[in-house]
Amino acid sequence: MKLIVATGDYAHTRPLAAAGGVNGDLDIHWQPGRPETIFGRALSEEAPYDVAEMSLATTWALAAGEDSRFVAIAVFPSRMYRLSAFYVRTGIDRPEQLAGGRIGVVRYGQTAAVWGRALLAEQFAIELSEIAWWVAERQSFEPEGVELKEAGSVAALQAMLADGRIDCLLSTSVPGVFRKGRAKRLFPDWPEKERALFQRSGLLPIMHTVLVRRSLVDARPELAKTLVDCFDDARRIALEWLADTDASVLPLPLHHGWVETENRGGAFDAFESGLEQNRAVLEIFASHMHAQGLTSRRIAPGEIFDPGS
Repeated sequence: MKLIVATGDYAHTRPLAAAGGVNGDLDIHWQPGRPETIFGRALSEEAPYDVAEMSLATTWALAAGEDSRFVAIAVFPSRMYRLSAFYVRTGIDRPEQLAGGRIGVVRYGQTAAVWGRALLAEQFAIELSEIAWWVAERQSFEPEGVELKEAGSVAALQAMLADGRIDCLLSTSVPGVFRKGRAKRLFPDWPEKERALFQRSGLLPIMHTVLVRRSLVDARPELAKTLVDCFDDARRIALEWLADTDASVLPLPLHHGWVETENRGGAFDAFESGLEQNRAVLEIFASHMHAQGLTSRRIAPGEIFDPGS
């Protein structure tokens, strides 16, 4: 069975073609690309992919809009905290100073923005309804009860941060105003803070999942589980490659010790697939999507993911 599979160009997705050959008769044609580009193409009219990486927030929004073209499988190729994504103007030194302030995001419904707002509300007791939200782009799904102010572009948001018209910019990529020294990170010690959050909660926020054409799963119900196995095998191959101490597999100093520590000698899989294995973090996300006005009701993970995955 030939499948066109599109994901980001990650170490743990590059072996997908080989993994497809191991798991049944799947002939996987892997097409790597920038995630944002894949998201847009996957949902376009031509929809060139059979399987595609997708923003978690968009996946929830598709379910809320009763878009039945795809089914999600419980594979999560991108997971991370986003403390590094908070950039602030001069004069802002603590998260609590953002209360009642002005925050810019590329898109209000971006998954990173959902988790970022959740962090502000849960960890720092910031009332999200009192924030003035500026966006660079509108989306097909808009929040209920939230007034959005349009900046027009990411460049405009960066200019607003540099001259103090907004207090904070939530950006998954490093903005030019930060590189030029005209903004700073809200959490300069973000690696230590993220490690502490992970150690305390044991939960790693999910950014992206994987969608499959529903017609393919309807015709072949075991396909969802087979694809999960493929992604699992690809991730295992990547971790084994990273753990190879025979030579330097990354152009970074001391990376072997870092890999062994983070992977706990191969005994830990932070990107583990499966609905039940990830239910706790998915339930949290479902609650925040509803609380932030992005779904009219709370949509449970069981309504989103194929039960066979």
